[in-house]
Amino acid sequence: MAMTKTQQGSLIQSLRHRLSMTQEEFAHSIGVTVSTVNRWENGHIEPSRLARKAMQGLASQAAIPLDLDSEPAPLIGHVGKEF
Repeated sequence: MAMTKTQQGSLIQSLRHRLSMTQEEFAHSIGVTVSTVNRWENGHIEPSRLARKAMQGLASQAAIPLDLDSEPAPLIGHVGKEF
């Protein structure tokens, strides 16, 4: 079963707290804006595959188990037909 945006946001916030990071520090460490981290944590948007991979790397370095990939995110801006 896929994780909701709210559940995923709670998991991201929990990871950030376990890493003892502010939203600004967390955002800087994975290469996104603070507003993006805030929107993830509040369940407004989902992180991209690249962002999830960066978070997984941070979690691995700190020996924190993390599974944000319960369902792959769609490709944004992908065009299905060739021109």
